[in-house]
Amino acid sequence: MMRLKRALLLLVLAALALSACAPAGVASSPPPAGGALATSVPPEAQPTSLPEPTAGIDVSSYVACEIVTPQDVANVVGGPIFRELEQEPGPGCLYEVEAGPDGYAQFIVYIQPTNLIEPLIETLPDELGQPVSGMGDAAYLEYDEAADTYDLIVLVRDRFGLEVIGEGKDWTLAVGELFLSRLLGP
Repeated sequence: MMRLKRALLLLVLAALALSACAPAGVASSPPPAGGALATSVPPEAQPTSLPEPTAGIDVSSYVACEIVTPQDVANVVGGPIFRELEQEPGPGCLYEVEAGPDGYAQFIVYIQPTNLIEPLIETLPDELGQPVSGMGDAAYLEYDEAADTYDLIVLVRDRFGLEVIGEGKDWTLAVGELFLSRLLGP
């Protein structure tokens, strides 16, 4: 079951990366079997009015490392920054803080469109771990014994999804709560 969840997570992340990197008008989904990848949308197929939002707000402009800085995460963990990593601005961020048995704790955060998180929560809730109350509209926390990390998935309907992968249950939940407080406000 863990492999299925990780495969789905990788698929979600790949879709997020493709949609964030593709220029306007370029298809970001794979071509049908045996077909060629479309490179633009014909003018007659382009909508004349904006469609109703189904994926929540556009999270591609979010810069996770600015919403919650490495120093913010270090403050949550209670140790100094282990190292600041050179990262492209975007809805994902990697943090490393001095702590834990390995000398540092690592946290990976992704702010995602709701249409990538909501189907996981609706179809595979048993695969996502234990429900967490009081975080967003739905939240789940799972411990990955092989990686010795926790994976927190939060859905804020019609706004965004949030995933935090990190060391230590309390730290992972605290980093998730910090992101939610910054994204949702008081």
